[in-house]
Amino acid sequence: MRTIDKIITKVNTAYGAPMGRMNRGENPCDGTKVFDCRVPLNNGAYDRGGAYWGFPDNLRVQYTKDLTYINFYRT
Repeated sequence: MRTIDKIITKVNTAYGAPMGRMNRGENPCDGTKVFDCRVPLNNGAYDRGGAYWGFPDNLRVQYTKDLTYINFYRT
């Protein structure tokens, strides 16, 4: 399983889509490698797990391999 698939998990949409996702942890300053990748959005507004992000389609996520740090941001 790819790391991005562990970050973008299915959400409960029984009562509508949640707005975005929670960030976790703080950016490590101990030399731990921080990865950065684009988060693809379906219909320009929803991630593949069902969370709503709105427009524009420029969402990115920074994370560490152990997922103690996850930060969503827009460019």
